[in-house]
Amino acid sequence: MMSKTHRGVLVALLLMVVLALVSAPATAQDDEMTEFVFAHTGPIRTMDAPVTWFGSTHWLTNLLYECLIWRSLDGSGYVGQAAASWEATDDTTWRFNLRPGITFHNGEPLDAEAVKWNIDRVRTREDFMVHPQWLFVNDVIVIDDVTVDVTTHQPHPYFEYDVSFNGCQLLPPDYMAEVGEEEFARNPVGSGPYMLTEFSESDRYVFDAWDDYWGGRPEVDRVIYQVIPEQAAQVAALLAGQVDLISGVPPADREQLEAAEGISLVSEAGGRMQHLLARIDLEAGIMPEAYPDYQPVTLDPRVRYAVSHALDRELLAEVHGAASARLGRVCAHFPEGGADSFNSPEAVAANYDPDRARELLAEAGYPDGGVKIYLDSPTADARGGSEKEVAEVISVMLEEVGFDVELNILDPSAYREQVQTSGGHRDLMLINQGCAPSLVPLFYQCNWPSNLARVCNEEWDEVSNEILRTIDFDARMALWDQWWEFMFELGMQMTLYEIQAVYAYDSENFTFEPRRDGWMTFRGNIGLADG
Repeated sequence: MMSKTHRGVLVALLLMVVLALVSAPATAQDDEMTEFVFAHTGPIRTMDAPVTWFGSTHWLTNLLYECLIWRSLDGSGYVGQAAASWEATDDTTWRFNLRPGITFHNGEPLDAEAVKWNIDRVRTREDFMVHPQWLFVNDVIVIDDVTVDVTTHQPHPYFEYDVSFNGCQLLPPDYMAEVGEEEFARNPVGSGPYMLTEFSESDRYVFDAWDDYWGGRPEVDRVIYQVIPEQAAQVAALLAGQVDLISGVPPADREQLEAAEGISLVSEAGGRMQHLLARIDLEAGIMPEAYPDYQPVTLDPRVRYAVSHALDRELLAEVHGAASARLGRVCAHFPEGGADSFNSPEAVAANYDPDRARELLAEAGYPDGGVKIYLDSPTADARGGSEKEVAEVISVMLEEVGFDVELNILDPSAYREQVQTSGGHRDLMLINQGCAPSLVPLFYQCNWPSNLARVCNEEWDEVSNEILRTIDFDARMALWDQWWEFMFELGMQMTLYEIQAVYAYDSENFTFEPRRDGWMTFRGNIGLADG
């Protein structure tokens, strides 16, 4: 890579840290080989993609594996990967026509039997994190070597989205049977445009272009995911020319990066939303063991409503740095996202009502305020927010209406372990989550496994189930109206804002177009600047 110039004093201060993070043994390579290095925040889990639900892992595995279909770059539809074409033959059957002659990297055929093995694997393995979101599949029927039907238990309006999401990656059945799952995770084989040629776990992953990919050899020869957890170190690495792309550019660094020679900034919808999640039960996660005698004030819905009315979401979005204030947890560009109703600027502004928050606290038995409440937050998120600052502003807003806030701020790795994945919050926690309408209804059902909350309302479940089997658009939108009534009445999840992702990249050597869904996977959206 060409070195950057005019990078500023920050580089000198942070360069030693960056060198320690991105150093790796030198590898012999052709001087003409093009390398594109992405600063990945981590963590990265197993390369057996269907086992895990974490996008931070699936970003990599989407380079290595094909799915049947995948979401288009601009979010407008779907593109074929292993499938050359597909169609719904009736309300519960989808037919996929595979690309003739397509193989895995080891030469094993990617045929209809391989597709059946993969889908059956994820929908029957209850130990896989993706298992619950594949229960819509009823059967996989092999028609011939290149034709496979996927049937659903009932009409499924979000079929294409769900079949192109977590767990869709196709693995080679014969190779898996030969080496076993544990060895496969260390030496995976796929059929995507890149092969994994080197990796050190949760550190550095090297992907080399596959000459025999059905879509042609990628323009960029090598893609490297280099784990650099800290945002300041990522910025310094980009300025020093050691990485070519960072996502989630912190607001404080944007002006400096825009002024830097050979670096460009670009933004796009990030497919993520920031929320406050309130404790509504005493059973979920580590709560019973960690705080056996604690009674969360948020068990009272009036307290939860008071929290929501105390929040000036527009100000919080400004503090985050690139976001739009929202009330509901489906992104506003989806028809289900309420852009003209609950997620409109007018509705969001009207919800901010500190006087109503004080009234609700009085109704809950706190007329004089002084309500002790705990708030957990990470210092920052991978998508370039200022979570620490957001949490501090939330604390001030809550204290203004009568709360006594105990703020607990942890670095991202500690936060993931102690709070987010373990359900370790006492009252409130900041959490960043996706916003896909095909999945959101599942998260609040009685049978959804979660460490964060135990939610069970059978009437709400039935509305969710109706949404997920109603093909008619208008009828489905009417059901969504009912669904949102349950959501807002519960008051457990208080959406704050929808995140706009901001990226900085080496535009002197590369082109880059961000994905609308926020996924950091590089299929057709990176190239050579002079290519």
